[in-house]
Amino acid sequence: MIYEILTQYVEPEKRDEYVKVFGDILKKANYAGSHGIKFFTNIEDPSRVIVMLEWDSVEAHTQHRGTPTHNAMREATARYQTQKSDGGHFIAHDVKKS
Repeated sequence: MIYEILTQYVEPEKRDEYVKVFGDILKKANYAGSHGIKFFTNIEDPSRVIVMLEWDSVEAHTQHRGTPTHNAMREATARYQTQKSDGGHFIAHDVKKS
């Protein structure tokens, strides 16, 4: 399992609408190889949103780039963003309490 983690910036007054719209689009897209979506809204900076998507692999994610569904998602969400997203693919390393 890999995680695509994005930092995004939106207009604070439209943040909740953005999370709903983006979440609905991702659920409906039902991308093969995608298993979960989480949004983290920042308390100190209401314009900042972290998006975390779970994928089988980097390839499972990148196979959707450029498809009509992906392009429509990008178009619908871009109008909310105030600057370019920053992110990448990550592997989680769990640390267990003793």
